[in-house]
Amino acid sequence: MKIFLINEGTCTRVKLFGVDAQRLFELNGHQTTERMEDADLVVINTCSFLQSREDFFMQQIEQITRELTHWQKLAVIGCLAPLKKVELLELYPNILLFGRDLSEIKQYFGLSYLPAAQVNSVSEKLTLKNTCLYWLNRLILRSPHIDYRLKRDKVCYLQISSGCIGRCTYCSERFITVLRSQPVNQILDAISDGIESGYKLFGLSSDDASAYGMDIGARLDELLESIVQINSSIYFNIPEFNPNGLTERVLECLKDPKFLYITIPVQSGSQRILDQMGRPYDISEVMEKVRRIRAGNQKLMINTHIIVGFPGETEQDFAATENLLASGLFDRVKVFCYSPRPGTEAATFTGQIGEEVKQQRKAKLLKIMRQVNFRKFSLVNLILNGEQLK
Repeated sequence: MKIFLINEGTCTRVKLFGVDAQRLFELNGHQTTERMEDADLVVINTCSFLQSREDFFMQQIEQITRELTHWQKLAVIGCLAPLKKVELLELYPNILLFGRDLSEIKQYFGLSYLPAAQVNSVSEKLTLKNTCLYWLNRLILRSPHIDYRLKRDKVCYLQISSGCIGRCTYCSERFITVLRSQPVNQILDAISDGIESGYKLFGLSSDDASAYGMDIGARLDELLESIVQINSSIYFNIPEFNPNGLTERVLECLKDPKFLYITIPVQSGSQRILDQMGRPYDISEVMEKVRRIRAGNQKLMINTHIIVGFPGETEQDFAATENLLASGLFDRVKVFCYSPRPGTEAATFTGQIGEEVKQQRKAKLLKIMRQVNFRKFSLVNLILNGEQLK
């Protein structure tokens, strides 16, 4: 069987799932093709984190169904398929729908082998502006943090786990993923392969790194302690790390200069809103841990995610988030406007906030980050925060 994979437009961790799905077919003797018209099976990998992404993929799928011949099959994988099952089947009754679990695909197609942990790289075509930023960095700034954001092909990605055990009231991904972690020894073997292939920068990809290992009797601190012992000049980024995973042993590991970049998505500075979101931590305790991380590793860049416009977010709640970013503890912020997702508790909450207010609040937070980084005299941070660079 020949497979054609469409794997664009998602976040990096979902894109890596698409890469693993392709490897799954190849490992079991199937071929991939570069042209959709040559494929027996067309596979599109999807994201549904925001309404805008959902709309994008629904339109793309509708277009693909018009181009398929009668003998071709279409499979939708990723986040969208389980959430929009009824709509997709109405659009194309013969469509195959899978979530973000390779075992589902393996079982349906009668495949024998699942891929083990393996190094991956992701290439993305840069815009003209980002190409200029890349060359500015290469010739003058030489920041590995900008390399990590702009030159994904320089990053060796390792999928340490997928799925999340959180119960956030705004997130629909928890309905469609199951926590599956790769054993520590397999991850270390994959890192060795990456080193042999010439990689210096590694991304430990997951839906939530803090949940790593809970399904297999392992722990994240054990993995990080093993990484610290690797005798090589390599660097690690941890893109998704929920604050409740900042244990004492993890904080100690993050002092090591091998750790270059970490994302701690606090989502809000208001404890009231965090409680409504179902985020299980005290924001004051988290900020104290962030201070300790920064004091212990001056070269570690700390990124965060913020959701503005969550139902019921008052001006006082938003002011708490403004103060959190104005503290200067974070180098970069990714701001998301709250988007009601199907089946989530938050979608039914009263006090839904208009899009205009959300956009105003987003702009205010980005302005605060620019001011913070001007005070720090950090051109690197200004570039990384510019126009929400992915």
